[in-house]
Amino acid sequence: MLEKDELILNYIDSELESVSSTVNSKLTKKGIKLNTRLELNEIKKQIDNFIDEKYANRFIVMPGLRGVGKTTVLYQTYEYLFKEKNIPLNNILYISCDELNDIAECSIRELVEIYLKNKFNKNIRTLNEKVFLLIDEAQYDKNWAVSNKIIFDKSDHIFMIITGSSAIHLQYNADAARRLKRRILTPLNYNQHLKLKYNKSFTNLSRSLYELLFTGNIENAVEYEFESNKTLTNIVEYNSNEWDYYLKYGGFPTFDEEKPLADIHEEIVTMTNKIITEDIMQIRTITSKNQAIAKRIIRQLALQNPGEISQHKLSSYLKTSLSNINNILDLLEKTELIFHCEPFGGSSRRLKKAWKYYFASSSIRHALSTKVGNTMKNSDEYEGILIENLVASNLFNLSNTQIDSFNIYYDPNKEKNVDFVIQDNFENPIPIEVGRGKKKKGQIKNAMNRYDSQYGIVVANNKKTIKKVGDVIFIPPRTFSFL
Repeated sequence: MLEKDELILNYIDSELESVSSTVNSKLTKKGIKLNTRLELNEIKKQIDNFIDEKYANRFIVMPGLRGVGKTTVLYQTYEYLFKEKNIPLNNILYISCDELNDIAECSIRELVEIYLKNKFNKNIRTLNEKVFLLIDEAQYDKNWAVSNKIIFDKSDHIFMIITGSSAIHLQYNADAARRLKRRILTPLNYNQHLKLKYNKSFTNLSRSLYELLFTGNIENAVEYEFESNKTLTNIVEYNSNEWDYYLKYGGFPTFDEEKPLADIHEEIVTMTNKIITEDIMQIRTITSKNQAIAKRIIRQLALQNPGEISQHKLSSYLKTSLSNINNILDLLEKTELIFHCEPFGGSSRRLKKAWKYYFASSSIRHALSTKVGNTMKNSDEYEGILIENLVASNLFNLSNTQIDSFNIYYDPNKEKNVDFVIQDNFENPIPIEVGRGKKKKGQIKNAMNRYDSQYGIVVANNKKTIKKVGDVIFIPPRTFSFL
């Protein structure tokens, strides 16, 4: 029987020999190179700084849901190092911890020590040339944060990119958190979707929409919306159905392929099942019975209109305790498959009122509700629900990726309530109303008066482009999805 070190070394040798051909096949489709996520530009900048011996974030952690493209980003980083920066293949180690876990029980630190000893005749402290570690699915090593913190501290010659499920958020320790640069890979907004599909970026529109949200100034957003619409018109392959496709099937580059829509549905459903049966287990071990309950909770969320969910009714319906329902909802949130909005108001109101839950992307909701039988007969009403989920998920993702985060609430008012209220620090709250058709101003004006807001935002089809009518800003859903 082979010794552990020999097993690991054989695995390392195999990866070093085969990964370049694997990368080439994974990054091309029908002989055409795949486009890249915008996050790759940031990684390239840090790599360039590291190579040039300038200050660099050389410990990058990229958590994210299944299917958002984490492995592809690592492959594209590998290709950049090898083909554009001329880094020797021996100095680039790509490892998937789930595969490593199948071979032997081995920490990332042990792996790196074996790699350096056998390929450079050095250890972490004595290494004197630049090495790049691309570690995928790091959550399979429960102590990855400690391992990589030690590697970071002992050598200035190692650049690390670590990816994993959302579970790795929970495995940071304080020391590691101070050293790493976290870059969450979220489901794609429409700008990122178009970047991957057509290699066209509309970052200026995305930034100007963020400015619009928190200042009420529409001037820049109007200008970049006009430019973006003009650019899209000049893309021969682009058609009017693209946004509808994005709303119902987009968000995940893994599924953005030319295949039957039913197959995409099935892949998204399979992905959500794996999150429940595999990714949750990286956070906390749960029984098969609770896995079944988690799937039923997800089904209920997919079938009902967005609204406060009664944990008491779920407890009764699923014949389990209230504490178990709350624990499972908490676990589902930690995987980032779903997230919640609390009611706007003081702490006492947030304790008394139920929470609203949304899916990480509108395409997840669409796939799940289609799978279990969508009960809504009105297509406009159903599309309005998908748009509300899209707005919620875009705001949630934005709040988690911006340096200056903000809070997202729902409006708990019983009459003439709007869908969302956002607030940056202690600034005046900004009400947002969402809908499929043309929305009247009554609800938004009522909320603005209640919250003493300087302006309100309506995301609906009232206008074909961004318009400000008095103190109400109208944004078409397609434009908002660039945010």
